[in-house]
Amino acid sequence: MILPFLYSRPSNGSTTWIFPPRVSLTVCLAEGTVWSPALHFFVDFLAPLENVIQETIDYTRQRKTFNQPILYNQTVHFRLAELTTELELLRSLLYRAVALYIQGNDVTKLASMAKLKAGRLARELTDSCLQFWGGMGFTNEVLVSRLYRDSRLLSIGAGSDEVMLSIICKYMQILPKKQHL
Repeated sequence: MILPFLYSRPSNGSTTWIFPPRVSLTVCLAEGTVWSPALHFFVDFLAPLENVIQETIDYTRQRKTFNQPILYNQTVHFRLAELTTELELLRSLLYRAVALYIQGNDVTKLASMAKLKAGRLARELTDSCLQFWGGMGFTNEVLVSRLYRDSRLLSIGAGSDEVMLSIICKYMQILPKKQHL
């Protein structure tokens, strides 16, 4: 499901709701901005993370222990619900950043927050889902195994978590000034 965001057209002043396709988001983010590589990682990882959750649901529904599907364990289905919620919150942050960007605002702080959260959530999500797959989760045939390995790049590439935190602190005006000796 694609959620709408508010878009104001400066030429005629009208306000409309638009439903952007993923490609439009990527194109919008790529237009000469410093932060576009960070959000490209973010945009490109949403669908695979959703797929990992769905594949984990499907697997835990058919895999049984003690005569019942693994999915029936409260710990499992509650955790999958939490991860899905976190992913939706991340998507909302992206839509907010894009809406503000279209309006001409500086969204460096929001983009940094999105990249930071995307990297950390990708590691948390793949680690949790891998646990539910058991040993099968380490085979290259399943998406969770590949994403478990590859998602680490989100927190390193195009600015590490520490760089993103420094940018956020700078925009919050809490980053200490460098002292010259």
